[in-house]
Parts: sequence; structure tokens; C-alpha cells
Amino acid sequence: MLGGHIEKCNNCAYKRYHYNSCGNRNCPSCQAVNKEKWIFDRQFDLLPVKYFHCVFTIPSELHPLVRYNKKLIYDVMLRCVKDTLITFGYDHKHGISGKIGAILLLHTWTQQLTFHPHVHCIIPAGGLKNNGQWQQAKSKGDFLFPAQAMSNLFRGKLLAAIHQLFLNKKLNMSAPIKAQYWKTKNKLYLINWVAYAKKAFGGPQQVLEYIGRYTHKICISNHRIKNITDKLVTFQYLDRKHNRTKSKTIDGVQFLKLFAEHILPKGFVRIRHIGFLASRAKTKNLATIRKSLNVSTPPSKPKLTTREFIKLTTGKDPYTCPCCNKGEMVIIATLPTIRGSPISSVFRTFATDRMVSIA
Repeated sequence: MLGGHIEKCNNCAYKRYHYNSCGNRNCPSCQAVNKEKWIFDRQFDLLPVKYFHCVFTIPSELHPLVRYNKKLIYDVMLRCVKDTLITFGYDHKHGISGKIGAILLLHTWTQQLTFHPHVHCIIPAGGLKNNGQWQQAKSKGDFLFPAQAMSNLFRGKLLAAIHQLFLNKKLNMSAPIKAQYWKTKNKLYLINWVAYAKKAFGGPQQVLEYIGRYTHKICISNHRIKNITDKLVTFQYLDRKHNRTKSKTIDGVQFLKLFAEHILPKGFVRIRHIGFLASRAKTKNLATIRKSLNVSTPPSKPKLTTREFIKLTTGKDPYTCPCCNKGEMVIIATLPTIRGSPISSVFRTFATDRMVSIA
């Protein structure tokens, strides 16, 4: 247990226990508010244009090498996706000839928790030209870039980057992987890689709803775990081939191994903004694009406490007593930790807008 505190209503004396969260980004419970805050911030970046969803995947032949070099190759994957999209944006053959923008999200799992590294991309259908004008994608936003051409360019960039790491002796490799490196490399140039663009979103609101499903999501959420015994875990998954929900029961140790495989390297950034959405120039670029599109600038993003944010987005005060709906829950005691915590209880502080009455 990571400790916590006891709360008591100052109106009806209702009492409840509140346990501290771990704060880990791989925890399904701790990411709920972070996800909502991230989505709330993104609405100030949306443009009144169509948005596309692209996905870049890598073949299973690369998976063993990725497992030994997650941080290196995940980073290379995201950089190669960025370079591919930026290259197509500036290529006059594809009708934009300008700087595009995108949000890249790395995922590593399937519904059955198997290892499947891939990158989701949310891309506005157009780009910012050097003269400050917005250039819409071809066919009025109904078409972005040819999927096969994107796939081939991504394949070439990623394999070249991995080979450079190999030549620089920066890759960790087991003996069997090292022995098969050249054979695997040559094979990967001959097979088709999967990169595809889905249909454009219907509008900005659909973009936010989609982003909400993917940003802070982990490989499995609590509601999908249906049963746990001393040895087995049963969970649900979506069989996309038949579009139906199924159940799967596996050994508990195997379940933990599958889950652990999707824990990202420490400090790794899995959500990245590129092009005109890159953080260092986003404010200026979006202002230029909105001027070109002749649309108004959204209001400044408000600075809110967690309590204010929850009240704004849900209409409910998290500190209101759930029993009488009149009083406020006051902290009357703290609960000590009985195990190590990512954030020691000694350093935990209460929000400035909390009512505390501890003797």
C-alpha cells in the first residue's frame, strides 16, 4: 500500500478512505486525469480542416532486435516516421509543397497483448507554405499521400538508420540475432511493409475523441480483465477479423510477461509533435495558419487546478460529499505507507484548495 488519507464530510460526518496513486504512466487508474488534461490542451491546437489517421508498422522479423534495443529503435521509428511525412509534405508531386504537422503516438501491443510496435499519426490535411499560406491537400482533403510510397520510404529510412546503429556497434544483439543480421536485413528490403492512411475524420470533435482513446492508453485496461485466480488470468479482447469480443485465459506469469513487454524505457517520450505542431514553433505557426484560413484565434488556455479542471470538464466537484451532496470532504488523518513508493509519503503534499484538519 502506498499510503493515503481519511476524509470526513464537514456537514454529515460521512467518512471515506482515499489511497494514494502510484503515478506510474503504465497504470490504467493513474492516467485518467492526465489523459483528460492532455486532450483539453489539444483543443486549442485544432484547425478547421480535415484530419487523417496514418499508421506505420514494422515486420515481425524486426521484433527480436527491437526487444533488445527498445529505447534506441523506438526513437528511430518515430524519427523515421517524422522524416517520411515531412518529405512527402514538401514533395510537390503530392500537392502540398509545404511544412505539414502531425501528432505521433507509439503503440507496442495488440488486443491480445502480443508485441506489435507501430506508430499512429494524426495529420491535418494540408501544410504551411514558405509564404505563410495554408495549402490544402489534394482532392480537397479527401486524399493525403499514396500508402505504398509512404511504406517504401519509411522502410528505407528505418533500415538505413538501424544499419548505421549496427555499424557503430550501438545495438545489443544475442548471438543468434547477430548471426542472422545480414540475412534478415536483406530479407526486409524484399517484403512489403504496412503503412496506410484511413479515411479522414469527420471533424475536429472526432479527432479529439480518437486521440482520447490512444494517447495515455496502456496495453490493457482494468475493465478488460474479467477473472483472476491463483494461477490464471482471463481477459477480453476484440477479434478485429470477425469484429467480435472474445475471452482468453492464460497463465498468470505469462500475463505478467506480456504486460511487462509493453512498459516503455524510462524517460522515453512516446507522444511527439512534428512539423508546424512542434512545440518550439507551434504558437507562431498556428497563428499564421489561422490568419491564412481567415478563422478566429481560440481563447487563451486557462490555468486550472485539478479541482477546477474536473469541475469544468465533468460539472462535478471532486471534493463534494457523495452522501449529502452539500458538505466538503475534509482530510482528517493520513495513512502511512507499508511499502516503497515512487513518491515517498514524506514528500506528498495536499493541494492548496483542499480542506485539511489534522491535529
